[in-house]
Amino acid sequence: MKRHVLLPATLSVLLAGAAFAVEPSLGANLGTSIEDISTALSADGYEMTKYEREGNRIEVYAVKGDARHELYVDATTGEVTKIETTARRGPSSLPGVSDDQIRASLEALGYEVTGFERERGEIEVYAMKDGRRWELKIDPRTGGILRSEAED
Repeated sequence: MKRHVLLPATLSVLLAGAAFAVEPSLGANLGTSIEDISTALSADGYEMTKYEREGNRIEVYAVKGDARHELYVDATTGEVTKIETTARRGPSSLPGVSDDQIRASLEALGYEVTGFERERGEIEVYAMKDGRRWELKIDPRTGGILRSEAED
């Protein structure tokens, strides 16, 4: 009897996990939370670089290979309502630290990086630490924290 119970339970867990590996397309369901969307995108090889939540819409920026994707997700249904894809220009040729180095140094300090944006020579990181959400400004040349602000 235990085998009959374990097999359907195992099968449902595997099927639920497979639902997360969804290629983003219009109407695809990525989930209703930032964590669900990040998990779904990561399972398919995407790296989420930025997100914003406004009302019932979640705007997500992600990269995969040579493409940058801007996705709009309905926060109540989890469905992708809009996608814009552009060519990625690649890593900056300016001297400084890489995104991976910045993430590693922040994780060593106890931060869990939840969002990352490198734009116009500035780096802004969103992270969690000690149960609080933080916004960090990072020096692109050294990787040092220029400013940190806890969001309440």
